[in-house]
Parts: sequence; C-alpha cells; structure tokens
Amino acid sequence: MGEWKTVYEDEVEERWVTLKVYESKDDEEEEVDDAPVVRVTVAPIADEAGEAEQAGNRPEPAAGRDADDNSITLDPDAVEDLEEELIEVGFSPEAATWIVSKVPG
Repeated sequence: MGEWKTVYEDEVEERWVTLKVYESKDDEEEEVDDAPVVRVTVAPIADEAGEAEQAGNRPEPAAGRDADDNSITLDPDAVEDLEEELIEVGFSPEAATWIVSKVPG
C-alpha cells in the first residue's frame, strides 16, 4: 500500500490548488521508471472577509458543503495529460504549466 503526499498547495488564479503524488511502498524497494501518479483538487477560495482574517490573511479553500459542491478533482492517466485537463477546467496555459512544473520529476 502507499499514500497520497501533498507536494504543492496554494492559490492559483483565484482558486485553491492541491497537488498530490501517490507514493507506493514498492517504489522504495525497486526502481520504477514510470511517471508519478498525480491527483489535483481545485476548490474555490473562501471569499468571506471574516474567513480570510481568521486565516491570517492567507487565502484558504472554502469550507463546508459549498466547497464540496464546487471542487474539482483531476486524476489524469498520465502526468502529460494534466496540463490539458487543467486548461479544460478553466486555467490559463501559463497557470497549467506552473502547476504541472510542481510535479516531482
């Protein structure tokens, strides 16, 4: 078994982006030439003034049922497909390239 490890989490184009890479226990025991398995979750930023102040003026993902309704999870078959999927959900090509650059090589 393995686990999802968060490798990037921040605001990109007014949306909260969490990039995770799956780390398998098998990867530690043998060399694997395959590209990493990635998952990206995109959620709206909490825009209520009170929430931003409580978070120390750092944007945070919206909480509660509304965030669950509006969040998008991308599980591309290959890292090479991630950039295209990010553009499809509304990111600019520059932002999509930036997010993909955070995937460890």
